[in-house]
Amino acid sequence: MIARDRELLTRLGRVNAGIGEVVLALMAAQDGGELPSAELREVGRALRTLAEDMIVRADELDTTAVVGAQ
Repeated sequence: MIARDRELLTRLGRVNAGIGEVVLALMAAQDGGELPSAELREVGRALRTLAEDMIVRADELDTTAVVGAQ
Protein backbone atom coordinates (compact mmCIF):
# COMPACT_ATOMS: atom_id res chain seq x y z
CA MET A 1 0.00 0.00 0.00
CA ILE A 2 2.96 2.35 0.40
CA ALA A 3 3.26 2.60 -3.39
CA ARG A 4 -0.40 3.58 -3.58
CA ASP A 5 0.11 6.22 -0.90
CA ARG A 6 3.07 7.63 -2.80
CA GLU A 7 1.00 7.72 -5.99
CA LEU A 8 -1.73 9.68 -4.20
CA LEU A 9 0.83 12.14 -2.86
CA THR A 10 2.41 12.46 -6.31
CA ARG A 11 -1.00 13.27 -7.80
CA LEU A 12 -1.66 15.81 -5.05
CA GLY A 13 1.74 17.38 -5.68
CA ARG A 14 0.97 17.71 -9.39
CA VAL A 15 -2.31 19.43 -8.59
CA ASN A 16 -0.54 21.76 -6.19
CA ALA A 17 2.14 22.60 -8.76
CA GLY A 18 -0.32 23.15 -11.60
CA ILE A 19 -3.39 24.68 -10.00
CA GLY A 20 -2.21 28.24 -10.60
CA GLU A 21 -1.89 27.60 -14.32
CA VAL A 22 -5.33 26.01 -14.38
CA VAL A 23 -6.83 29.04 -12.66
CA LEU A 24 -5.13 31.40 -15.11
CA ALA A 25 -6.39 29.35 -18.06
CA LEU A 26 -9.93 29.45 -16.68
CA MET A 27 -9.67 33.19 -16.15
CA ALA A 28 -8.39 33.70 -19.70
CA ALA A 29 -11.26 31.64 -21.08
CA GLN A 30 -13.95 33.66 -19.32
CA ASP A 31 -16.63 34.88 -21.66
CA GLY A 32 -18.05 38.20 -20.51
CA GLY A 33 -16.88 37.40 -16.99
CA GLU A 34 -18.47 33.95 -16.84
CA LEU A 35 -16.39 30.82 -16.49
CA PRO A 36 -16.53 28.29 -19.32
CA SER A 37 -18.74 25.48 -18.06
CA ALA A 38 -17.00 22.61 -19.86
CA GLU A 39 -13.56 23.54 -18.58
CA LEU A 40 -14.86 24.25 -15.10
CA ARG A 41 -16.60 20.87 -15.06
CA GLU A 42 -13.41 19.12 -16.21
CA VAL A 43 -11.34 20.69 -13.44
CA GLY A 44 -14.03 19.93 -10.87
CA ARG A 45 -14.23 16.30 -11.90
CA ALA A 46 -10.45 15.91 -11.77
CA LEU A 47 -10.32 17.44 -8.29
CA ARG A 48 -13.27 15.33 -7.14
CA THR A 49 -11.63 12.15 -8.39
CA LEU A 50 -8.46 12.88 -6.46
CA ALA A 51 -10.40 13.84 -3.35
CA GLU A 52 -12.51 10.67 -3.52
CA ASP A 53 -9.39 8.52 -3.94
CA MET A 54 -7.82 10.18 -0.90
CA ILE A 55 -10.95 9.64 1.20
CA VAL A 56 -11.15 5.99 0.15
CA ARG A 57 -7.52 5.51 1.18
CA ALA A 58 -8.13 7.26 4.52
CA ASP A 59 -11.10 4.94 5.14
CA GLU A 60 -8.90 1.94 4.34
CA LEU A 61 -6.29 3.16 6.81
CA ASP A 62 -8.96 3.62 9.48
CA THR A 63 -10.24 0.09 8.88
CA THR A 64 -6.72 -1.31 9.02
CA ALA A 65 -6.05 0.53 12.28
CA VAL A 66 -9.24 -0.84 13.84
CA VAL A 67 -8.54 -4.41 12.70
CA GLY A 68 -4.93 -4.16 13.87
CA ALA A 69 -6.02 -2.96 17.31
CA GLN A 70 -8.14 -6.04 17.97
